Amino acid sequence: MVRKLSKIISQEEFEQIFQAAINIEKKSKSQSRKTKIKKYRVAMLLGFEAGLRISEIVGWKDKVPPLIKENIRDADILILSGKGSKDRIVPRPKRLNENARAMFPLGIKRRSLQNFVTRLGNTVLHRNISFHTLRHGFGSHLAGKQRPLHEIQMLMGHSRLDTTGIYLHANPKQAIDGARDVF
Repeated sequence: MVRKLSKIISQEEFEQIFQAAINIEKKSKSQSRKTKIKKYRVAMLLGFEAGLRISEIVGWKDKVPPLIKENIRDADILILSGKGSKDRIVPRPKRLNENARAMFPLGIKRRSLQNFVTRLGNTVLHRNISFHTLRHGFGSHLAGKQRPLHEIQMLMGHSRLDTTGIYLHANPKQAIDGARDVF
């Protein structure tokens, strides 16, 4: 059975929706609204540049604790009890500064974060995306930069390599050039 990656987001598309979120924050009149949008932006950054699941950022019921600032270290982030109760380490995004780190735990609702990202996708990119699309973008971006599949698997917290394999997109020109190099 071949798995199909239905929704991915490129670096350029992420930058478009990220900038749109910044613009919404700037236009917000109340300080509480500005703070909420800033937290959404931080979560989006973690989804796209660290490959985190929404539940790993904001928590989920009693099963997954929200990300806390103590787990955000200088170069990496410790993710505890993610899917399948497996801990892992992911890279800390360069844009996740100390001001952003101080906001953790974010204390935002997963549904409101999901709705915010979906609205951005519809208004800015003119297509339907979810928060998980950001995570797919992380995996796809790493694969596009020729990172080894087992590294991507480790960073994404996949237990099966075939799950990670969905991020390998066949590039016909690259395949032809590669075949020529072999012979």
